[in-house]
Amino acid sequence: MVDKLGALPTLNAIMDKIFRVLADDNVSFHNLFNVMRYDQAISSKIISVANSAYCGRGSQIVSLERAMMAVGVDEIRRIVMCLVFLREILSRWKMSQSDLTSLWSHTLSVACAAKTLAEKTMAEESEKAFTVSILHDIGRVPFFIYGDRYREIQEEAHTTSRDVCSIEREAFGIDHAELGYFMAVKLSFPESFSAVIRGHHGGLETIEPIVNIVMKADMFIENPDIDIGPEGTILRGEADRIKVETKRIAGLFGVV
Repeated sequence: MVDKLGALPTLNAIMDKIFRVLADDNVSFHNLFNVMRYDQAISSKIISVANSAYCGRGSQIVSLERAMMAVGVDEIRRIVMCLVFLREILSRWKMSQSDLTSLWSHTLSVACAAKTLAEKTMAEESEKAFTVSILHDIGRVPFFIYGDRYREIQEEAHTTSRDVCSIEREAFGIDHAELGYFMAVKLSFPESFSAVIRGHHGGLETIEPIVNIVMKADMFIENPDIDIGPEGTILRGEADRIKVETKRIAGLFGVV
């Protein structure tokens, strides 16, 4: 369906390079700068953030290099990944504002929870956990063209505690994890992104640490009281911090 609609976004060369850089655990300031400087929208956003009250640097910053130094590499990775998701993925589909806000809020909450869980367990690099989490639900996006029908599916999953993937398969013959994986392959996403998209609801024979972190973070955000073992204990203890961080990052983009 996605293929025939011609609605699958195409990443330009700069976006493709950005994905490769963000997927690198050891990404450097130099590598980030050399890619970002060719994208005007991303450069402008970083400069804007550097000049905001959030950074509080005093004198005005007008160059990308100085802005990146003020903001810091880790924060830049988060901002860039959020921008890519909002601009290159969500904006290409005709989603209602309420659906977009709902998906964005959930996505960002999971990303912040995954980052926190990675920090506390040291099972994975925390910034990588945040970065890959931003795209974990990309497969939901095409379903939103069904409007109320898909909203009812989400509501059923919420009220019955059934896994939303099983309800999606009953309704559409495919779930958002499988559909998202198809999109990830078509878009040539890095392997770590594709693995998380495909496996964040389980069902794989082997689960990599990064996939497990995102899966547990997703389960927690959907239902904070669910028993997910020691990860749930960690996340419940950090719940307020996760909410504050989610709200802070959402505020940077005006989609709250």
